[in-house]
Parts: sequence; structure tokens; C-alpha cells
Amino acid sequence: MGQAKRRKEAGERVSFCRTCTYCCSLPTIEALDKPAYRPCQHIRDNGCSIFGQPERPGTCTAYACAYLSARLADSPDRNRIPHPLDCGAYFHRDPVEKVIFVFIDPKRPMLWKASPLPDLFRAQFPAGFVLFITDRGRQMVIRDAATFGEVLARDFVEIADREGRPLDVPSFSG
Repeated sequence: MGQAKRRKEAGERVSFCRTCTYCCSLPTIEALDKPAYRPCQHIRDNGCSIFGQPERPGTCTAYACAYLSARLADSPDRNRIPHPLDCGAYFHRDPVEKVIFVFIDPKRPMLWKASPLPDLFRAQFPAGFVLFITDRGRQMVIRDAATFGEVLARDFVEIADREGRPLDVPSFSG
């Protein structure tokens, strides 16, 4: 029996998030007036201090990354999607459009490329999905496997920085 299962059976609150706060740190959260790449003011002790509270915005209450969604729904993908802390990125699928939003940890920007994520994403292109990647203040829209292969092979953020292109996400400070 795993540690989480033992804790759950003991009546403790078990979070699949562990100490991950990527979704509270990397994206913009307009309902909290929180810019991208800044930690939410409600992060305390590696978690959300207003989790389950009435003042928690609907944006946060309704959100779950793909890892968490797969776990909560007991999805067949639950063992294929790595924990965000283990791969240095998190993602979610838009509930309406065929878009997968990917947010890369700026402190470990290459880790996701060596994880199971590229294989998961590659499998989505034949179904018509588009990747929208946010990485170190840069945003890329990837529409096909060939372009995705180039993104995996090269560090486009480094190239854009070297060329002096302005940031797509101005609140990123490196």
C-alpha cells in the first residue's frame, strides 16, 4: 500500500498536488489580479490557504491540471501523465477548443523535454489538437508534429532572447 493510500485510510486529507503550486504561480489569474510568474498571495506552506473557502475565486475552484484531472476521474491516462513536479511542467486541455495549454517551469525549462510529455503531446496532433506553450516569458503555438520536433530539438526561448525579441509575457523577469 502506498503512502498516500495509508494517509487517506487514516483520515488525513490527501492531495495529489503534493507541494506543486505551478497553477498558482505560472499563469495570470485575473480574478486575483495576479500576474504570470508571480506566486499567488494565498500560497502558504506549499499549498492554497483559501482552498475550499468561499473567497476562493471560481477560476481556481473550477481548475485542475491534466495530472489532477486524470487522478480525480480515475482516467486511463492517470499513470501516463507525470506529476508536474517530476517533469517541470503542467498542462490542461481546453474543455471546448482542441487546445492544450502547457506551462513550463522557468527554473527547470528543459526537464519536460526528457519526460513522457512529448510523447503524450505528439499523440494529440493527429486528433487536431494545438499546443500553446508558455516558457520563460515566451509563447509558442505548435500546430503539427514537425514543428513540435523542432521545439524539442532547439531552445527557442534562448534564440528569441539572443535576437532581442520582446517578451510575450512582460511580467516574466527571468
